[in-house]
Amino acid sequence: MNKKQREEAVTTLSQKIAASSAGFVIDFQGLSVEASNDLRRQIRKAGSELKVAKNTLLRRAARETDFATMADSFIGPTAVLFVQDNPVPVVKVLKKFIKDNPAAPLKVKGGVLNKKLLSLQDIGLLAELPSREVLVAQLLSVLTAPMRNLVSVLAEVPRKFLRGLNAVAETKQGQ
Repeated sequence: MNKKQREEAVTTLSQKIAASSAGFVIDFQGLSVEASNDLRRQIRKAGSELKVAKNTLLRRAARETDFATMADSFIGPTAVLFVQDNPVPVVKVLKKFIKDNPAAPLKVKGGVLNKKLLSLQDIGLLAELPSREVLVAQLLSVLTAPMRNLVSVLAEVPRKFLRGLNAVAETKQGQ
């Protein structure tokens, strides 16, 4: 790789980093070509991109960006996941891939989300989050609960009145 190609690679990586809201670094050493292509396909479906790059080029591209905090993870065979939108589906894909392919030596080295360095534990928690649709449904349930309770309390007043009237009517019929 000559100097011009390296500069172009750094520029491309810098643009991808700038366009990303999150990123993850993975160690893919020993991963077969078939497994690698399968992982790329799944990540692309999740709306992200997997890029293998030289560590020195990654360090140069990551300078003064959100990814600079991950520079310590740029050791050994490194692939970077660039996430433009929601990182949860991508992390779920990684977790599922690791679970479904125990023989594949894929390891997540680290990640960054909104300028914050994520530990492996944080990444695991992201993978366990429910989908966006489920979270929205849960939020709506929480927001509508007070209104439902108010309606049931207000509806109880006429019910009580009717039960009282029925009791009076039964006592009069019994006489």
